[in-house]
Amino acid sequence: MATAIDPVCGMEVDTATAAGSSEYQGQTYYFCSAGCKRRFDGDPASFAEGQEPDEQQS
Repeated sequence: MATAIDPVCGMEVDTATAAGSSEYQGQTYYFCSAGCKRRFDGDPASFAEGQEPDEQQS
C-alpha cells in the first residue's frame, strides 16, 4: 500500500483510495477529502512541499 501525506491537513492517505489528487509543478498530491482537494486547488503554492499542513480543517 502506497501512502502520501495530505498537504492540507497532514493526514496519511492511501494513494489507491484517496478522495482525490492534483498535480502541481510536476508532483502529484493526494487528499483525504474533497474539501482538502478544493483548498489545495484554490492556492496550491501555499500547500506545496516544504510548507507545514494547516492546523485547522475546513
